[in-house]
Amino acid sequence: MEKAISLSELNQNIKLNIQKNFSNNFYIVAEISELNENRGNAYLQLIEKSDNDFVKAKASATIWASTYRMLKPYFETTTGHSFQAGLKVLLVVKVEFHEIYGYSLSIKDIDPSYTIGDIEKKRLQIIKRLEEEGVLNMNKEIELAIVPQKIAVISSETAAGYGDFIKQLNENEFGYKFYTKLFPAAMQGDDTEGSIIEALDKIYRYETLFDAVVIIRGGGSKADLSRFDSYQLALNIAQFPIPVLTGIGHDRDRSTADLAAHTSLKTPTAVAEFLIDAVSEFDRYLHELSKRLYIQVQGIINQEKQKNETFKSDLKLMLNSILKEKRNHLNVSKIVMKNAVRSVIQNRQHSLSLYPQKLRHSFQKLMSKEEQKLQFVRFSLKNNTENLLSVQNNLIETYTIKNYFLNPETQLQRGYSITLKNKLPVKSIKELKKGDLITTKLIDGEIKSKVEN
Repeated sequence: MEKAISLSELNQNIKLNIQKNFSNNFYIVAEISELNENRGNAYLQLIEKSDNDFVKAKASATIWASTYRMLKPYFETTTGHSFQAGLKVLLVVKVEFHEIYGYSLSIKDIDPSYTIGDIEKKRLQIIKRLEEEGVLNMNKEIELAIVPQKIAVISSETAAGYGDFIKQLNENEFGYKFYTKLFPAAMQGDDTEGSIIEALDKIYRYETLFDAVVIIRGGGSKADLSRFDSYQLALNIAQFPIPVLTGIGHDRDRSTADLAAHTSLKTPTAVAEFLIDAVSEFDRYLHELSKRLYIQVQGIINQEKQKNETFKSDLKLMLNSILKEKRNHLNVSKIVMKNAVRSVIQNRQHSLSLYPQKLRHSFQKLMSKEEQKLQFVRFSLKNNTENLLSVQNNLIETYTIKNYFLNPETQLQRGYSITLKNKLPVKSIKELKKGDLITTKLIDGEIKSKVEN
C-alpha cells in the first residue's frame, strides 16, 4: 500500500503541474452565464453549450479590478453592447489553481471583434426568424393617421430625450396641438425589454385613443442600445395594432426594434419633427387644396357671370319677341272674342224670344201629367177606402158575435151561474174558506150564502 498524502499536498502538486504545463495564456471561446461585480473585480461563470443547448463545460473566471477597469469600457465602446451575462466572448485567459479555492481562469484580455460578430449573428438570426414568421413588416403595413396628434409615449420620465421630444412637439413653429400620454418604462438595464413590452400591453387596452406609439430614449451608454436587439421586443412591436415610431438615439445599424417598427428615426427630436412634418404636410395639402378650390370657384363664378350676361341679352331679345307675338295674338284674340260675343248675344236673344212659348208648352204638358196623376190617386183612394170599410165592418160583426157569446148575461140565460166574493168572480175553491160570504148570481136574481164546509 502506497503512503497516503494530505489534501494540501495533492493540491500543491496539482498547482505545480498546472504552473508547469499551463504557464502560457490561452485563447478560449465561451459564453458568460453569470457576471457579478464586487470591489471593482468581476467574477464570471463561463460555459460552453452543445448543439442541443446542453452545458458541456463550465469554469469560474475572474477579471481583477486593475484589468477590468480597462477591459470593460473598451469592450462596450467597441461593440456598442454592455458587458453582461449572455454574451459569447473570445478571451485571453491564464489557468490558475489555488489550494483552497481550486481551479479558475484569470482573464487577461477580451477580443471585442468576436463578440461583435456573434451579436450581429444573433441579430441576423432574430431578423431571419421574424421574416420567416411573416411578422417583420406587419407594423409597417398599418396606415399612419393623416394627422397624427394623439401620441402614446414609451420612455423614462426623467430621460433627457423625453424632455426634448415633448419640447419639440409643444414649441413647433406652426402652433399645432399634440396630445401625449407617457407610459413609463426603463430605457436601459436588464429591465428594458420587459418594461417596454409591459407598456405596450397597457397601451393596447386603449388602442382606439391613440394615432401612434413612440418609443424614445436619450443619453445613456452606447452599450445600452443592445437591449433593443431582442426577439420578443421586436415581435411585440411588429404585431402591435398601432403604428410604432422609434427614436432610440444611435448612429450605427438599426436595432431589431427599429426594423420591426413602422418608422425608425435617429433621435427623439427627429421623431417629433416627423410628427410635426406629417401634420404640416396635411396642413399644406389643405392649403393647396383651398387655393385650388378658390381658383376653381373663381373660374366657375366668372364663367357663370359670362353665361349670365349672355343669358340676360338672349332673354331680353326673346322676351321682346314673345311680347310682340303676344300683342299680335292679343289683338287677333280681341277681334275674335268680339265677334264671338256678338254671335253669342244674338243666339241668346233668339233663344230668349222662344223661351215664353217653350215655357207655356212645357207648363201645359206638366199640368196634364199632374192631372192624370191626381185622377189616379182619387180612384186609388176611393177603392182603398171602400175595401178598408168592408174589412172593418166584417171585423165589427165578428167581434159582436164573440161578445154576445162571451157576455156573462148570455151564459146566465143558458142556465149557468156566477159565484162572487167581494164582487169578484171566484175561480177556485182555494179562494174560499169557512165563514166567507158569497153571492151566487142567476139570470133572475142573486143568492147570498155563507161557506160552512
